[in-house]
Amino acid sequence: MTFRRLALISLCVFLTQNVYAQRVEPTPEPQPEVVQPLSEPSLEEQLQILLDAIKTVETDRAALDRQLKRTTDGQAAQQMKMQLESLQQRRRDLQISFEELATGGLSTTVLDAPAAPEFNWQREVEDVVRPLLDELKRLTERPRTMERLRSERVLYEERLQVANTAMERLKQTQETVKASTVNKAVKTLLDQWEDQRDSAASRLQRINTQLERLAAPDEQQGNGLVARLEQFAQGRGLNLALALSGFILTWLALAALGRLISLFDHGQKSPGHRMTRVVALVFRLLTLILALSVAAMILYIRGDWLLLGLLILLAISLLWGLRQSLPRHVQEIRILLNMGSVREGERVIYAGVPWQITTLNVYSTLHNPLLRGGKLRLPIDKMIDLQSRACAPEEPWFPSREGDCVMLDGDIYAKVRLQTPEVVQLTIIGATTTYSVADYLGKKPRNLSRDGFALPIVFGLDYRHQAGILTEIVPTLRAWLEERLAQQPFHAHLTALLVEFNEAASSSLNVLIVAVFTGAAAEDYWSIRRFLQRTTVEACNQYGWTIPFEQLTVHLPSV
Repeated sequence: MTFRRLALISLCVFLTQNVYAQRVEPTPEPQPEVVQPLSEPSLEEQLQILLDAIKTVETDRAALDRQLKRTTDGQAAQQMKMQLESLQQRRRDLQISFEELATGGLSTTVLDAPAAPEFNWQREVEDVVRPLLDELKRLTERPRTMERLRSERVLYEERLQVANTAMERLKQTQETVKASTVNKAVKTLLDQWEDQRDSAASRLQRINTQLERLAAPDEQQGNGLVARLEQFAQGRGLNLALALSGFILTWLALAALGRLISLFDHGQKSPGHRMTRVVALVFRLLTLILALSVAAMILYIRGDWLLLGLLILLAISLLWGLRQSLPRHVQEIRILLNMGSVREGERVIYAGVPWQITTLNVYSTLHNPLLRGGKLRLPIDKMIDLQSRACAPEEPWFPSREGDCVMLDGDIYAKVRLQTPEVVQLTIIGATTTYSVADYLGKKPRNLSRDGFALPIVFGLDYRHQAGILTEIVPTLRAWLEERLAQQPFHAHLTALLVEFNEAASSSLNVLIVAVFTGAAAEDYWSIRRFLQRTTVEACNQYGWTIPFEQLTVHLPSV
């Protein structure tokens, strides 16, 4: 045992021997005597000293207890009870010292220690936030002190003004009164107001002095802004830079590791494999957690509780926001795992235009092969409200291509110059016209260039040709048209020619002419239409067929 423990034991013995004297007549607590260095006793001697001290305390406690039972004075009884409690506490301390000395530092009090308190998240958050609040309080102490002093200055200025006004009126009253008693009372009141004025003026002067001191530039600032920036760079700025560097380096290192793993597994699993997506998502989440942990560890080692508290508050706020939007995040996770309402490789309608989903990620990629710049990057939250389906190989991705000829609203001939995800530019009668994609699709474009087109013409003949319309006129007109078409440059694109009797109208016998061409003849659409009209009129002139006028026959009753 050390000399300190021996001195403590000797002091306990000395105090227990004077218990009875303290019980009979309370005296000031004696000063502990200085124990002179002695040779260190053995373990047995030390234990014996403690046992003797315990027995002495027990004897004194028993004697005091008997005296308490015999006394009738209430005040004396109360003092004896307090002395009994002190002796009981002293006996426990000596018993613990005996156990620790005998066991080499162990005691049964360790077994009687209370259980750990229940977890209280509010208290834990308070413990985390308290250093942050203390730091903010320290940083804002100066402006808060100045604001408080300004408020006090306004208050004491008002008090000083009130005191001066009261003193002036009391002096006027003192000049008007004649009675000595009244004058004496007014004089006393004037002295009281004068004391109040002096007190307010003194306090106002101290406030002004403090404000001037706080408003003056600090001596520690040195060269002003440069010294402040140097102090920030050497302190909190350095901590912030280290934390950000740790976060970024950890993130980049783990991201590079993830890419290496994905390249290694590329030959074994397809990119859209569900398990691959699960592993990638979990790895990305662990990367974020580990990067934040590294930043927090750096701030903890540096002892910057302000930035550490801000980082923890940021993490708590993110978790709280995640709790509020958890259902939507679950849908986003399902989409990332290719298990949601949209899936890779399928067809989806976005902004009225069909797209193919090429990749699903935090930013998904949509592709339309028929649009210039036909690639869109959409955030994952935009994909939640969409619905995809499997697409057939022959499905069109847009009604037209650049360079195609189309017919809008049934009678507007146009040529497509440019089509993007936002606009479509058309050449209509030699001029360029721009439509939004929605307006363009709303005009129901009929593509003449893609699958070809048929150009129908209805031609009327007079009823005088009724006898030969079927047997002579129709075959003759077909042969005439075929002969003339063979001489035209667009004849190579002709796929079919139909000349048939159509109907017996009210004033004419109508013949239907239909010429079918491939899409290569789309630019000659109006030329072909004019050619068919002109050639049919030439046939009528050649063979003497009459083209009737529109007639209105009126039948009058006979008189």
